[in-house]
Amino acid sequence: MPDEPSSSDRAGLLYAVFLRLSPDANTNADLIPNALTSDDFASWVKIDEQIISKTIRATRHEITAIRRRPDFERVVAGAYVIRPVDRENQEQCAETSASLARLLGEHNYESIFSHRDGKLQKWSADLSNEQVAQVKALNGVKGLGPIHRGRRCRLGIKPTHGLESQAQQEILYETQLDAPTELVAVSQPRRLLKKEFRNVASQHLVTDLAVQHGDKPWFDDDDEGEDDEDMHSHGTCGAGKALGTQFGVSKKATLIVVRMHEVTSKEFDAALKLILADLEDHPERRKRSVVTMSLTLGQGWEEDDNLQDFTDLFQDLFAMDVPLVCISGNIEEGFEEPDIDEYPPLMEGPDLPLIVVGSVDSTGKLSDFSKGGPHVTLHAVGDPIECLPRDSKDPVERAGTSYAAPQVAGEIANLLSYDTVPFDTSDGNLVKNLKAYLQSDAASWERYPGIRVLWNGVREEDNPKETVKCNGLETDRYIEREEVKHLIEDEFCPEVSSSLDLRPQGSAISRIYNMDTPNKVTLSVSLIQGDSVSDCVKYLMMTVDDCYRVDNDPSDYKGGGLTIVGDATYEVYPGSLRSPSRYGKQAGCDSTYKFTFNEYWVWGHGWASSDHGERLKKEITGCALLPDTWKFTYGIGEDGLGKTSGIDDFGCAGSG
Repeated sequence: MPDEPSSSDRAGLLYAVFLRLSPDANTNADLIPNALTSDDFASWVKIDEQIISKTIRATRHEITAIRRRPDFERVVAGAYVIRPVDRENQEQCAETSASLARLLGEHNYESIFSHRDGKLQKWSADLSNEQVAQVKALNGVKGLGPIHRGRRCRLGIKPTHGLESQAQQEILYETQLDAPTELVAVSQPRRLLKKEFRNVASQHLVTDLAVQHGDKPWFDDDDEGEDDEDMHSHGTCGAGKALGTQFGVSKKATLIVVRMHEVTSKEFDAALKLILADLEDHPERRKRSVVTMSLTLGQGWEEDDNLQDFTDLFQDLFAMDVPLVCISGNIEEGFEEPDIDEYPPLMEGPDLPLIVVGSVDSTGKLSDFSKGGPHVTLHAVGDPIECLPRDSKDPVERAGTSYAAPQVAGEIANLLSYDTVPFDTSDGNLVKNLKAYLQSDAASWERYPGIRVLWNGVREEDNPKETVKCNGLETDRYIEREEVKHLIEDEFCPEVSSSLDLRPQGSAISRIYNMDTPNKVTLSVSLIQGDSVSDCVKYLMMTVDDCYRVDNDPSDYKGGGLTIVGDATYEVYPGSLRSPSRYGKQAGCDSTYKFTFNEYWVWGHGWASSDHGERLKKEITGCALLPDTWKFTYGIGEDGLGKTSGIDDFGCAGSG
């Protein structure tokens, strides 16, 4: 006797159906009601120039028939996650499972188990609106939440941009031979080999849902029903950027495909559990593997248990010393927010070191489509890239954050393959230390302020070398470091940056500070295209710090000098003759009895040397000075010591 149909089979589920628009689309659309048992129909909505959509109620048999239509594009079911009241109460969870079976049918819901202890964690099911209310009413159910649907962040073909030279200091260089633009950033030469994926694992990871639908690891399901060929081969091109022999970053790495049936939070949960199980079965892969995903998985996770569930999964992955690289996401219709607002990249933080990657063009400029904000770790060139699509020998251009993240993953694979990995890989610390390394100058560089890009080395001749010429302290012209640091960071460099668009290329800007004081200093730079506040500060402070340094020297005097970087110059010139720096900080005082009052004379050098004595006056105001008796002068003494002070060495007198 056949099984009794469940309530969902009898009443039908809610589906969003998408059809491809054609000259007779309206006629075809009208055929759908004839195949349905329900007459509750919404209106058709035009999604774009090619697609129309409609929400319908249909049984599984009916939706299967609709899938066979020639104009069928895709269908989205009303899928939900059902959360138990108490995961630890497995007896109650078993009773709830029985209730779901009676309500929905034994084969119309799925139990999801924890990877940590194997206990039942939650359930999932396709539900109608009526069934949602019925499931909520069950005693063992805490609540329901939608299964979040994600998206692939890829764009079609874009014009090729010419490669511009990019500078990176203190790195090793390799010769570039006709490399694609985006590979120059990581010093990977192009190799024209017969196979794009030379090293492929013998076994891949496939979710249960993908197995049920017969999905193959090497098949790009995003190609199915996609009329725009520019959008094809999302998965193939992403993998190719990570480890393809022609267009990949880590050409000797081994590819393990993790195949999901659809882009949903539920399938991502299943995929992560497969990865964790594989790492448990193959401990030799720990500390030598990286997971990369070019998907985002929706918003609103804070309203359900996804945050905690995925936090646990990520933490277990990181505890095995395997990093996860994800994308910042693309700005497009329906996702106009410029900063990251989707999961999982929104989960990134100090306690969850996800590596989140945005996209730049070949000059290091942020791509117009790339989402940003504080959760972005670094960027790679994704605007555009070259890749080899599935079943093709002809490379194509693509763009998107989907193609930037795999390049970072490929570089991580390279780093982890070194005999000596350049960061601490001790147990449980690899991922956070890797992330810090990627954000350091050793692995990335800011060509534009705040846009850190994966290792921008090009050719050695394209990278200007820094030459520092020092004045020294022998001329007795010097300044205090903290004073000039304040002037550079807070006054001079912000002014320089704001002047770039107002002055001709190659012109210079110079400012004199602290006139008529021992800390008189002239700061100068030549203006070059692309100079920024950070460049200005970096090279002026290089001029300050690289010229004279004595460990544990409390005086910290600096003689300044000149730094040359390519055609740019950065100069720090102290302007006042002072007492010899070797005397450091000294002070003294004298007192003379004047019958009705005492006259005091205070001198010193190496103290506050720019404020004309205001700080000193404030300190001794409480000493009952007579009115109008305070005098302060800067002067240079005969020997820089004794009763006559040297310059920067102040002298002051007062009566009290």
